[in-house]
Amino acid sequence: MRVAIDARALLGPQTGIAMYTRGIARALAARTGVTVGLFAPRPIADPPSAVGLSVHLGPDLPGLVWTQIAFAGRAASWRADVLLAALTIAPQAARPPAVSVVHDLTPVTHPEWHAARTLMGFLPFWDGTAERAARFVCVSEATARELARLYPGTRGRTRVAPNGVDPGFSPGGDEAGREATRQLFAAGRPFVLYLGTLEPRKNVAALVEACERLWHENPARPDLVLAGGVGWKAAPLLDRIERSPRRDRIHLVGFAPQETARALYRAAEAFVYPSFVEGFGLPLAEAMACGTPCVASTAEALVEVGGDAALYAPAGDIEALSRAIAAALEEPETRRRLSAAGPQRAARFTWEAAA
Repeated sequence: MRVAIDARALLGPQTGIAMYTRGIARALAARTGVTVGLFAPRPIADPPSAVGLSVHLGPDLPGLVWTQIAFAGRAASWRADVLLAALTIAPQAARPPAVSVVHDLTPVTHPEWHAARTLMGFLPFWDGTAERAARFVCVSEATARELARLYPGTRGRTRVAPNGVDPGFSPGGDEAGREATRQLFAAGRPFVLYLGTLEPRKNVAALVEACERLWHENPARPDLVLAGGVGWKAAPLLDRIERSPRRDRIHLVGFAPQETARALYRAAEAFVYPSFVEGFGLPLAEAMACGTPCVASTAEALVEVGGDAALYAPAGDIEALSRAIAAALEEPETRRRLSAAGPQRAARFTWEAAA
């Protein structure tokens, strides 16, 4: 089988969908009888490499035009048996058949959380994809339920294949390495970590307020490190951070590539992921894989991923979030349990299984 993958996500910052594209491309290429082609309009910085995996570039067209016109034609010329629409939207007249990877449906359910550019690339083409795609691969049962609820006609074409966790995320490191990470990112102090794009649906403002409450109760508690690029509508959050009476305890470190992310997970006293909605929640799985005690919101996908290896609080309940963080930081038995359960839980999520 020859699988052509829309690899445009690899042209930008290596966040969620880019990590998906890399992981699934390598894992599919490793399967007997499968050849994978990565298709993009422009050169990919550090493209994934594997036996059975090739990269195909051009023509250099805007994303929407490239997806709808060039991708399917290039893939057909390559003699692809199937197109994998890693960015969800498939060519409207795709031949060969297309598989749409559905990460989440927030552009439909919560358009206010997205930039106009994102909506323009999704909404006008999503109904066509929902009608014509041969299959939908949902990255969680929660996403599959949402897809079926909103688009009942997709039920017979939907499969669930959870994301994988790169094996580089694992417990490890030593105290010297953790101290170096604290010096680099948290002024040498212990810290609670959030890693993800700074955007409204991630609910980071609630985490900031929860940490302020914890510091008010006990100033000796760890600082807060926010690792991630600045996303759409982040200005109110950044303003909120600047106005914080504990501004010196909040560290903005920007986008964290994989090596930096691993060091941050391993050095953190706890990882917190308070999103309103997630399709899967890859940072939660990565943090668990590193043995970091984790706290997440009760968003369905996060509970599905974390199971009994994390603590939870409703996204809108700051008091509950504060209590959960305090438990992850200060209850020895809870910390031991979460640190032991996290890697075991995360081991369920592999790119090989997804492929």
